[in-house]
Amino acid sequence: MKLMNIKKLLIFIVFFLHCNIYASSYNVQENINVGIILDTSSFAIGSSEDFFICDASNKKSRFAKGIVEVSCCEEGIIIEKRHFSPPLKVESSNGIIFANSKHYRGYLTIIKSGNKMNIINVLPIEDYIKGVLPEEIVANWSIEALKSQAVISRTYAIANLNRHSAQGFNICSTVHCQVYSGAGIESNSCNKAVLETQCETLSYDGKFAQTVFHANCGGHTEDPKYIWNWKDTPPYLKGVKCGYCTAAPYTKWEKTLSESFIRKKLSNNNNNIGKIKSIKIKGKTSAGTAKELKITHSKGEVALGAYQFRLAVDAWQIKSHTFDFIKTDGDKFYFKGRGWGHKVGLCQWGAEGMAEKGKTYKEILAHFYPGTTIKKVSYNNIQG
Repeated sequence: MKLMNIKKLLIFIVFFLHCNIYASSYNVQENINVGIILDTSSFAIGSSEDFFICDASNKKSRFAKGIVEVSCCEEGIIIEKRHFSPPLKVESSNGIIFANSKHYRGYLTIIKSGNKMNIINVLPIEDYIKGVLPEEIVANWSIEALKSQAVISRTYAIANLNRHSAQGFNICSTVHCQVYSGAGIESNSCNKAVLETQCETLSYDGKFAQTVFHANCGGHTEDPKYIWNWKDTPPYLKGVKCGYCTAAPYTKWEKTLSESFIRKKLSNNNNNIGKIKSIKIKGKTSAGTAKELKITHSKGEVALGAYQFRLAVDAWQIKSHTFDFIKTDGDKFYFKGRGWGHKVGLCQWGAEGMAEKGKTYKEILAHFYPGTTIKKVSYNNIQG
């Protein structure tokens, strides 16, 4: 055998062994099942080309391009006065299917749950991320910021494939998982970020990292132990100084709310609250975030976690639980704070600030998730 051929053979063997060792640790299903319409009695499907519906007996029916109504009945599912036995598979000849006016890649699965239906979009994970990014980050941001979001959104999806398994799909399309709106929302910049980070995920100690993120940390990210009831805090999620989001929206914010509004919101969360007299901050974390609030009211006192208070009152009006101060003036309360969101993990405005200063997406991820590494996954052909 010639020397050149031996070298080529050795290179191939090394490459083959590397890929197989690599795939054994990071081999995941190629498709993801996304619950896009849940607990509905009717919805619309269609395509700009002919599409097909396959029922539980594998009988395939052809439909002309356009829109048809789907409804649920005791016997199964009705489409254009025809009865079908679920689950149904809906796919288009051009690879794009409509569901309630939104466009989706891959195909749809319709399952019956009692007298309602769940509609599931089945598609490759890489295509799914294309429909996530424009909803979770600003599409015209710097490409390195978009790439950092692509990696963490992909990681989050893969690490949470069992989140809705009891309902017959992997993850949902809302803020409970990640907001996903299908092919119709895709942008060239976000698709480029997905392509340039294809298969890349964030890993720590041989496992997929929990890549939670938020809009704006207000200067310092937070340790999740002050936010959620996690038994253990991953080392890579402990708070870090940001310093890149100082000029971003809601780095500093102020809000005035009436006493009656706050009291009503707290009462809706099973707190026996009388007329509120004062709200005091009790303790702060090293990041400057309030730990707890003491609420004095006409019926006594109650202590609430600052994050729980924010969620109970209104997370859109009270942007974060990092309060600089809370003041009372008659029947009004003035809140002044920093940041937007739970403040754990990647700060999106901080990522954009780093990208604008020339930092790469790998540097951005290393800053907000210290100790993690980027690992590629290998997709197999198992239908998710």
